[in-house]
Amino acid sequence: MPTPILHFTHVSHLASIASAGLRSDSEAQRDGVLAVEVGSRSVKDQRRTRDVPVGRGGVVADFVPFYFAPRSPMMFAIDKGQVPEYADGIDPLVYLVTTVERLVELGTELIFTDGNATTGFTCFSTDLTEVDDLVDWAIMKEKYWRNTPEDGDRRRRRMAECLAVGPVPWEAFGAVVARSDERSQEAAAQLATIGINADIAVRPDWYF
Repeated sequence: MPTPILHFTHVSHLASIASAGLRSDSEAQRDGVLAVEVGSRSVKDQRRTRDVPVGRGGVVADFVPFYFAPRSPMMFAIDKGQVPEYADGIDPLVYLVTTVERLVELGTELIFTDGNATTGFTCFSTDLTEVDDLVDWAIMKEKYWRNTPEDGDRRRRRMAECLAVGPVPWEAFGAVVARSDERSQEAAAQLATIGINADIAVRPDWYF
């Protein structure tokens, strides 16, 4: 079975991504292609200083991040207004969907983590056969993942990532997902400006 992975971004970025690929935060910041910054500045600062101890090295921000499930803790923080740099909520956010296997097929170098990549004790691996051991699939199926007195590590594990060496080409993505029909139409219109005719799936259950 293929292993789906997801990246969410602002709908206004779709045409740029389709044209030039999905880039890491380091590359996007360098090239000035982020029309709307949706991530927390403090989190991004952490990702720019957290070393990746396997593969080609570098820092976490040098890689394109994918999650293994929708409704991530970062999206939850955006939904609750906890990202002061961004105030438009989660409705304009769209998911780009691919699979681990598709990225491998395209020759993309991948690194997997068992949780939040900025946490000091998070494990990193380049071994595809270790993904099922790294990822807590049970918690990926849950809508909410807050820590409990019995398990204070749930949130970190829910943030397990697949880090890809970018740019990830548009051909890697098998689907684009929006929260509503209105946003689906907006996404399709964005892609139509560069000649891409796309059907955008609507999955409100992938959002809070």
